[in-house]
Amino acid sequence: SLQPEREERHLFYRRMRVLYITIILCYVATVYSFVPIKKPALLLCPKLAAAEPSVSENSVYLQDKLLQILNHFEKNEKTLPCGLDCTDEEKELVKDIISDLVMLEDSREPSESRNLVRVGTGKVRVSDILGTWDLLYTSSRIMRSNKSLSGLGYTSSGMSQFASLTQKITGNQFLGFVELIEKFNNLEDDSLAFEVAITGEWQLENRYTDPFTGLPTTSIRIDPEKVSYGVSTNDGESWASLGPIKLLNVCFLTENLHIMRGVANPDSIFVFKKRQ
Repeated sequence: SLQPEREERHLFYRRMRVLYITIILCYVATVYSFVPIKKPALLLCPKLAAAEPSVSENSVYLQDKLLQILNHFEKNEKTLPCGLDCTDEEKELVKDIISDLVMLEDSREPSESRNLVRVGTGKVRVSDILGTWDLLYTSSRIMRSNKSLSGLGYTSSGMSQFASLTQKITGNQFLGFVELIEKFNNLEDDSLAFEVAITGEWQLENRYTDPFTGLPTTSIRIDPEKVSYGVSTNDGESWASLGPIKLLNVCFLTENLHIMRGVANPDSIFVFKKRQ
């Protein structure tokens, strides 16, 4: 079959691209070391450039590589969490790693690291997505522009800053409930920190294909009903900034990692990690 050869060739070109970008950035950082620049994740974490793993370790290796890069975004106190203001180069690096990750299909992978989307030939079980998930990263243009999902990171006081987004998924295949909790810190007074609660219903759909692989996949449709913060409760359906999370393709799913991509805008990527 030519399929394994195409996948191997795809992975090879992706890795060469990452290596090329890394070499260029290292050169720029060396030549212009007197200019303060924002170093990309690979430069901050040299061990990510280690030798390539064996085929059976590919998924584990790429998941670990992705989480290490996202962890560097999170620890950088000069930038917003979840990659909301990472550079274009860093966005491309994350996108390339995710693309490599979802293309893998190896039955020798440990069960906890196996992509349940590929195992289920595009279908995932409701029980696989239930739980509490913390947002690690998004490339959503709208979220980056609004500096949050609710949009209050852009419209609220300049002292309020997006801190985190948690998604709680409950229910069953007949009736599902979702609650997204967005936290904002106050840069001057901790007592002024606040939360935004976005509540509604969700359902799974099997109507679309994964833009990474061209294969069938499962989509999550979220219908927001209420947006609440402080004493204010608003209609979630008409809350404009919530568009990015209303319909997402599940392109990678394990027991602990959940990666989705926008149906209408495939460049909009969301990476969630399950809370233990």
